[in-house]
Amino acid sequence: MAETNKRKRRVNGAGSIMQRKDGRWMGRYYVTLPDGTKKRQQIISKDQQTVVEKLREEMVMADRGTPVFRDNRTVGEYLEYWLTNISAPRVRPNTQEVRAGAVRRDVIAQIGHYQLYALKPMHVNQMIMQLRAKGKSSHTQKRAKQLLSSALKDAVRMEIVNRNVAELVDTPKHVYKERNVWSMAQVQQFLNYTKSVSHRYYPLFELLFYYGMRRGEVLGLRWQDIDFDRGSISIRQTLAEVNHKPVFNKPKTRASERDLPLIPKIQETLALYLLTSPKYGDDLLFHSEWGNPVDPRSLLDSFNLLSKKAGLPRICLHEIRHTVATMLKDSGVTPKDAQVILGHSDITTTLQIYTHSSHENKLDAMNALAGSLNI
Repeated sequence: MAETNKRKRRVNGAGSIMQRKDGRWMGRYYVTLPDGTKKRQQIISKDQQTVVEKLREEMVMADRGTPVFRDNRTVGEYLEYWLTNISAPRVRPNTQEVRAGAVRRDVIAQIGHYQLYALKPMHVNQMIMQLRAKGKSSHTQKRAKQLLSSALKDAVRMEIVNRNVAELVDTPKHVYKERNVWSMAQVQQFLNYTKSVSHRYYPLFELLFYYGMRRGEVLGLRWQDIDFDRGSISIRQTLAEVNHKPVFNKPKTRASERDLPLIPKIQETLALYLLTSPKYGDDLLFHSEWGNPVDPRSLLDSFNLLSKKAGLPRICLHEIRHTVATMLKDSGVTPKDAQVILGHSDITTTLQIYTHSSHENKLDAMNALAGSLNI
């Protein structure tokens, strides 16, 4: 009976221990991979007892159906595999491009040289500390940890590793960064200047500042999305750039796919723009001077240059949405209505943006308080 049990156990492990020529001890055994093939594992140590204990531990785990087979790839090699074969089919191309950049820059560059099977929680913490030392934001640190955790979760699922060590490390606490916003007067100053120089993107900037659209949403607008009779604008597609080529997608969430009222000011602008703008056959509202879909980076460059010439402080394009949210708040619009206008799927996002306040509004509030306390 004992001999039968011994044979049954060695079917999975076939373990053996020997001393190498360099004096170190080596333990060997076999495990069954997810695809059914056999793979030999080995444990090497200067101490024979360490090899004996590790060999026994891993063979027991193999018998329980949780083998510890050592994939010889480094963390970097596995993450490249994960990006191409697992991540890419799950997400949109532009999302994948951003994700791949973050993985290579913030994860692989820090800990990509470690063997995947030997990755420990302290290495993940080391990655976070290195990013912090380089001045990377808490958002970047948190994203790096989350991306690594997602990749390791798939590694566990495929039985490449036995545990997700990233889950054992505390997620960096998010430090909220105050966004820059323009006052309503500054928005008017920008639009007046852009209109005075007859800039080709003036109608585009009007849409951004009146509706708080995302850059991809306004660049993806088609004339079929503008209903002059019904008085509405439909957000139905977005434009992004992937590998220097335009890519059109549906809005990311159901809340982003929305209908907005076509207010008289914008209706007048678009009606005139429809009559005077060149037609290129793709139905897009906005094109570059060469007739192509607008390059998102080119739009940013134009915005920065116009802001500088208009004598305004620099803000990024996404902060236009924060500016619009602030103007909605200052105009008495409820957070729920602002959520629908801005296309937020979670009202928490809207409420976070609603905490912004321009310098002028802060000054007015403090003057009002000072006046109330003036005895």
